[in-house]
Amino acid sequence: GTNLKDLAAVDDEEMGGAEKIESSTASPSSRKNERSPSTEKATPPVAANDAVSKERNKLEKKATGDDKEEEDVELAERKRARRKSMEDGIRVVSAFEGYAYDAGMRVGDKLLSVDDFEIKPTTAVDEVRNHLRGDPGTPVSITFLREGVGGDGKADEPQTIQLERAVVRIPDVKYFGFIGDPSDGIGYIDLSGFANDAGREVRYAIRALQHGAEMYAGGTSNVGGGMATIDPSKLKGLVLDLRSNPGGLLTSAVDVATLFVPNGSDIVSAKGRGFPETLYRSKTEPVLNPNTRLAVLVNEQTASAAEIVTGAVQDLDVGVVVGKGRTFGKGLVQNVQDLPYQTALKYTVAKYYTPSGRCIQSTVYKEGSASDRENGGTKYKSEKVADKDRSTFYTAHGREVKDGGGVEVDYKVEPQKASPLEMILLNSGAYSDYAAEWSKAHQLTDNFKVDEATYKDFQRFVEKRQSDGDMKLEILYDSQLKELQKKLKATKLDSARRELDKLRADIIKDVKKDFSTYKTEIIEDIEQNILARYLPDSMLIERGLKSDVQVAETAKMLKDGKEFDKILPRDRWLNENSGALKNTGQSYETTSTLKPAPTLQSRW
Repeated sequence: GTNLKDLAAVDDEEMGGAEKIESSTASPSSRKNERSPSTEKATPPVAANDAVSKERNKLEKKATGDDKEEEDVELAERKRARRKSMEDGIRVVSAFEGYAYDAGMRVGDKLLSVDDFEIKPTTAVDEVRNHLRGDPGTPVSITFLREGVGGDGKADEPQTIQLERAVVRIPDVKYFGFIGDPSDGIGYIDLSGFANDAGREVRYAIRALQHGAEMYAGGTSNVGGGMATIDPSKLKGLVLDLRSNPGGLLTSAVDVATLFVPNGSDIVSAKGRGFPETLYRSKTEPVLNPNTRLAVLVNEQTASAAEIVTGAVQDLDVGVVVGKGRTFGKGLVQNVQDLPYQTALKYTVAKYYTPSGRCIQSTVYKEGSASDRENGGTKYKSEKVADKDRSTFYTAHGREVKDGGGVEVDYKVEPQKASPLEMILLNSGAYSDYAAEWSKAHQLTDNFKVDEATYKDFQRFVEKRQSDGDMKLEILYDSQLKELQKKLKATKLDSARRELDKLRADIIKDVKKDFSTYKTEIIEDIEQNILARYLPDSMLIERGLKSDVQVAETAKMLKDGKEFDKILPRDRWLNENSGALKNTGQSYETTSTLKPAPTLQSRW
């Protein structure tokens, strides 16, 4: 019975069975082919030997001194960061609805104690997590500090709440609703993973959107009959957002896919050495009406089980895939075997194939040669599938698609690009730190907006952090600048070193210009971080959709219909799949040409 993990979000475990992208499928960083210095010494002319040796020794001493100086600077920076981390303590970074949020915890709360266990600056996160966890139904007392708020009306006074432990089940559907004017009938579903209940949650979201679309369209659905009597055709379009969805369970991916594809459609198959050759096929009518235009929104972090759904929608021509380029490209099936000491082994057992017969695995693994191992290389090598090696397949309506390299989008929409300043502010924690400072002196009001005074105050906050050494506005280029500075010191090019200092100052100056150029975007980020300390995730997602360029363009494409119909002519499909919707229990069937499926749970 684990729970309350959400209070401090103290580790990176996936809740509810959603997997993380493992290093076995991530693109490995390229190794640098650095040659070792030769052990053979050159023989200079005898007359010059002493002079050369002295000069070399001077340079070596100078380089050693410079290296020591750089190490001292880096050590000081690490100490400063460590000291700040200890001062900040262990804080809540996410409070889930239905659990910690409902009990009163908020983002930014500093944990002081759990029952009788006092949390000190040196307390490890694991210790806090272990004290938060316990048997379901048992009580736990949590004392915390919230800047600007106190338990007895006094600012910065500790507060204590009593909670009952429970098994935490985090929903995969974080939010669903309408985009723009609800009367337009364009729905939106944010699906973040594929845990056990993903199919049920998406089904409920679709039916709720269909019901809402009919109400906004002026329909007269039978209230007593619930959602079973609604007219599903009133939902004109649906955006299924799978961006940054890392995947999860195979069966959950199949459950979700059956909600969109025609009855009797192949959804996915798996083939592997010693693995049952298995085919999953839909055996129910789709919940989404054939007249509803479907768009699946993806990015380069859409992976695994999310790519199964994306591939099925694309191959069966039931929807359009929207995004910047390609999905991640993980076409492997992995089993998970529990091991002692709360560890597990994840190993690959098969590849999966979309309905057209393609495998979208983007990385090829193969054994290295003997010469590779002798020259310091790895025993096994991995490389991306080259474009020339990708084969062509065809969708249900004859559109060309390719294997290897993920699922390519049908309709390209560029995401809004973050400026260098925005990335620096986000990665340095400036937004969240300022939100904490703002909360000490302000109360959230209705229709909250960041005004000009608040924006200038934020700029002063960033300036102070820069001057105190807690932030580097040139951090994106810092490693290159340090490397160049090191080389210039070794060669005694003082004038060039002065130019380098000027370059660093110019970079900072140019980065600061983004405060004006990207003012609207930065204000939006500030507002989101302040509101995150007061509002649940679902409300933050809904608010963020209003400034999401990709969602807006996708909704526009679905509403207009011309681009959609150009990519995906639907007349033939509609004629063949105009039957009534029905629910026959389990929505898919499997066939296996070998032994029954393994008892281990497969994750895709």
